[in-house]
Amino acid sequence: MVCKEPRRLSIWFAVVCGLAAPHTAWSADPFPPEALPGVSVGGNLPAGYETSGVVWHSRVQKLFLVGDGGTVSSMSANGTGVTNWSVGGDLEGITIARPQSDFVYVGVEHPDSIREFNIATGQVTRTFSLTPWMTGPDNSGLEALTFVPDAGNPEGGLFYAGLQADGRIFVFQLPILSSTTSTAVTHVRTISALNGVTDISDMHYEAGQGALYAIYDSANLLRAMKPDGTLIKEWNLPGSNQEGLALKGTDLYIGEDYGSGGDVLRYSNFVGEPASAGLLLLGLPWLLRRRRTRTHS
Repeated sequence: MVCKEPRRLSIWFAVVCGLAAPHTAWSADPFPPEALPGVSVGGNLPAGYETSGVVWHSRVQKLFLVGDGGTVSSMSANGTGVTNWSVGGDLEGITIARPQSDFVYVGVEHPDSIREFNIATGQVTRTFSLTPWMTGPDNSGLEALTFVPDAGNPEGGLFYAGLQADGRIFVFQLPILSSTTSTAVTHVRTISALNGVTDISDMHYEAGQGALYAIYDSANLLRAMKPDGTLIKEWNLPGSNQEGLALKGTDLYIGEDYGSGGDVLRYSNFVGEPASAGLLLLGLPWLLRRRRTRTHS
């Protein structure tokens, strides 16, 4: 009898290597049809609210949002129980560094900066200026913001800020653990725009996947990358004027800014990053044992 195990091994390694390798060409996949249609959950936000950033707060179990009219908001996953704080400024992004704290971090487009905002007191506690490194035109500055945790970093991780003008992502370390008053900023690195796609409008880091997600407004594009900017996968994104991005399990939230109002759409059953090659490798010892059993029988 012909032993088929070597061929199965070859197929197994081909599948694993195929999943582990990043895409090398710009070819966006269709948006998953099982995640359609998007459901509006932004109807209780203030009239004229121009949603420009979204993040899910795992501890308080609420979405936090910013509007570019200067409002920070929170609401349930279904859009109920809205709370609003007026802080002023052209707010374009929002992220959470430590869910156990009362701070969220808000991105300001001009002058390019990050504000630390206390959700318990409703006050801005400090502002970190980014203008020595990233500055765009008044309406094309900081547009995207997320936090990438790192247990080995003295501040718990790094902030990623996207510049709308040219699509570059600037990585910063802020003294959020070592100090409660310092506004010192350390620029770590800059990630160049990939495949000529600019107009980055928000980002989200999914720790369980190790994937950095970004949306691009003009291109109607959703992209998954490694934290160093290496492309993993990308999808054509439904809708238009997409400026906010958050993932809560398999619920994808997209904030849209129409210029005279906006909305938040929830796309359920969205599965982003492909299955990890590491999970497939867990089955490799079983296949090797089968091969040895066949060889010695």
